[in-house]
Amino acid sequence: MADNPTIAEIKAEETKAANSVQKAREDAVKKLNRASADAENSLKEARQTAARQFREKIRKAEDAAEVKAKAILSQSEDEAKAFYSKNKDKITATASWITEEVMKRYGSKQA
Repeated sequence: MADNPTIAEIKAEETKAANSVQKAREDAVKKLNRASADAENSLKEARQTAARQFREKIRKAEDAAEVKAKAILSQSEDEAKAFYSKNKDKITATASWITEEVMKRYGSKQA
């Protein structure tokens, strides 16, 4: 019976099928590993993109804040200059008044 060509064919086909199953398993493992690596790379790229976008938004917000701060400072300086210009003539009169009041209250202490 060992000489039966049908049995030899069956055994050859079983071996071929086993080899095909083994190759399919190996291919599946390779595809799974490749898919895992692709997923990790996609996640890494997404994180990098998110971090880059976050830094860009922060930079834009800082730039906008800087512009706004300069505008506020400029406006405040203009207001201070206007206040000074409006009241600078009163400084001499106020200083004289303070001097007179001090002199009246405490007198002149000349040694």
